[in-house]
Amino acid sequence: MALRIFDTDPDAKPRPRQSYADDVVGRFRSGRMVGRRPESLSEWRVTTGDPLVAARIAALFGGTPEEWDTDSEESTEILTTASTVRVVITGTSAISSDMRLYGATGSEPLHWCDGVEFQDDEQKGQPCGCPALLADRKALAKTGKGPKPQISLLFKLEADPDLGLWRFRSGSWSLASHLHETLEALDAIDGSAVAELTLQYTEFTIKNGPKKGTVVSYTEPVIKVIGVYAAAGNAELPAAA
Repeated sequence: MALRIFDTDPDAKPRPRQSYADDVVGRFRSGRMVGRRPESLSEWRVTTGDPLVAARIAALFGGTPEEWDTDSEESTEILTTASTVRVVITGTSAISSDMRLYGATGSEPLHWCDGVEFQDDEQKGQPCGCPALLADRKALAKTGKGPKPQISLLFKLEADPDLGLWRFRSGSWSLASHLHETLEALDAIDGSAVAELTLQYTEFTIKNGPKKGTVVSYTEPVIKVIGVYAAAGNAELPAAA
C-alpha cells in the first residue's frame, strides 16, 4: 500500500524537477544578521527551501548548503564565493521600486510612496511630503522618520535558467540612484537581457572631522546590463511583484 502522507498536505509533495523553471525558488542576499546586528557581505548569500536547488547553487558559485535559523520556507543558505553572477532579466517589468517606511512590527508600511506621491490605496496620487533634495531624503531616512528605497529584481541565472526564478531585494541608495540607467539599458533591448549582478567593494579614508583617518569599507549592489540574451524566447519572466 502506498503512503498517503500527501493526502492531507498536498502542497508538501515534491514537484517534478522541470516545473521549477517558472517558480521563485529563492533569494540572492547581500547581507545577514549576526546576533542582532546586520552584516554586509562581499560575496552573495543565497537562500532556498529546496535541497536540490541549494546543491546546484553550491556547484555553480561555491559554498556549502547549511541550515539557518529562519521562519521562512527558505531554510537553507549558501555563502557563495561569488561576488558577481550573470543573470537573465526580461525587461523593465522585472524590476519594481518604491519608497517605504516600516514600523516596529514591519508588517505594513507606515509610509509608501514613489518619492513624490503616495502609493497606498487610501492616499494614492497625493503628495507624500518627502524632502526634495536627495541628501535630505537620506538624512531623514537615517533618523528612522523617512522612507528608504525598496527595490526588487526578478531574474534567472544565465548558467542555469531552468533552475527557477530568483529574487533580489535591496534598500541601497546607490542602487536607487543608478536605477534609471539600468531601466534605460533594459528598455533599449528587444527581449531578455543578460546582466551582471555584483556586490561591489568600496574602501575610503575619512579626511575630515573627529573620525579623520578612519578607514571605512562597504559593499553595494550593482546591476550592469551586458546585452541581449541569446535564448530570449525561452526566458520570459513575470513582472516583479
